Amino acid sequence: MNLDRDFHIMRKNERAHFFSSKEQELILKLYEEEREILTAKSNTTSASRLREEAWQRIADKINTVSDSGYKRTWQQVKVKHKNIVQTAKRRRLEVMRLKNETGSATPSLTSAEEDVLLHKDNRLRDDILPVGACIEPLSESESSFISGHPVLLLPVPKTEPESLSSDETDVSDTHVEADVQCSSFQDQVNPTCATTDGRSAGRQKEDVRALYCSYLRKEMENRDQQMAFRALKMKKLEKEILLLDKQLM
Repeated sequence: MNLDRDFHIMRKNERAHFFSSKEQELILKLYEEEREILTAKSNTTSASRLREEAWQRIADKINTVSDSGYKRTWQQVKVKHKNIVQTAKRRRLEVMRLKNETGSATPSLTSAEEDVLLHKDNRLRDDILPVGACIEPLSESESSFISGHPVLLLPVPKTEPESLSSDETDVSDTHVEADVQCSSFQDQVNPTCATTDGRSAGRQKEDVRALYCSYLRKEMENRDQQMAFRALKMKKLEKEILLLDKQLM
């Protein structure tokens, strides 16, 4: 009897870390119902208490319909929701990376995403290249290739340590991405600015423009090499497919 009871306790403790697909779907569904409270941009004591109560309501509803035999705490539900979101983001980026490497069609962007990318590109061009004179026009072949094979520059996903703090809210990554881009560009420009401290403003702009032009040329060379590598990779895949077809025949 003692062995049976210990085994039952062990199985119950294991289920504490496992959420069934039904429970995960409920977490996502109930989170949407409480989104307004959970995403409120406030760190006051009252807002923190409201978020805890919202997570507790979600946990209570899950425990009501769950058949796992384990009562979920609101902390476990909160951490599980965060894991689900992070896993979905990583898988989406991985699928897009694999599609780009194999030469498959790149997932199309929504109109909102296109507007964001266009806004960022124009802002960077206005800040660095006021005149825009150093960018050489593309040839007809290069233009047709780019129009048929768009290139996406995806941000590197960052996995932050999980926390059970009830003061967390869903904050947009826009400010973080902007800070990373600004700091990355400043790291490239600062050495040049340090050597031209005594020069005039016009000379400084020319130096920055020349530096950025050099950077663009390097990027174009790098992309040419990547495209050549992908073309060879596609030829290799085609030959392997033909070889497999012959073996099957």
